Amino acid sequence: MTTDTTMTTERLRDLPVEEVMARWPATAEVFNGHALACVGCALAPFCTVQDAATTYDLSPQALSDELLAVIAAGR
Repeated sequence: MTTDTTMTTERLRDLPVEEVMARWPATAEVFNGHALACVGCALAPFCTVQDAATTYDLSPQALSDELLAVIAAGR
């Protein structure tokens, strides 16, 4: 798990979805809000945010921006 508190879009895209949700639980709302099956998915430990966006035909930039907003808000 990454320990640095400075998160950028580029770094976030490379993190496994499971790590993102473990570090920032409120991000699960973003994944659910886009009807992504990431919450509880067996591939979440291996699938990056970039992979999830691409798989679900979402903009990786837009998804990362939404996740970063939740992270920045400390939710």
